[in-house]
Amino acid sequence: MATEFVFDRQILVLDGRVLEIFHRDTEESLRYHVAFLRIEATPHRDGFKVRLGRAYGENDIMGGRRWTMTADEFAAFRVFIADAIAARDGHR
Repeated sequence: MATEFVFDRQILVLDGRVLEIFHRDTEESLRYHVAFLRIEATPHRDGFKVRLGRAYGENDIMGGRRWTMTADEFAAFRVFIADAIAARDGHR
């Protein structure tokens, strides 16, 4: 069953082991198999800077999307993305 996370003008959809990002302002979408997915988040002012994209090398991310989220938005994102991380790490 697919789950969704709506943020700003984007919708992230996790359908099994595929994460897709749709943006309201473009016709393009991004798709990632969870096996190739990497997420990075760092504290920033009262929220977080988040980067999501294709894992590259030991710790890098190639392509993808970058967001600045409030603490509340990030908390909701963490709940959503936990399923993708579990699927990637073989816990699902």
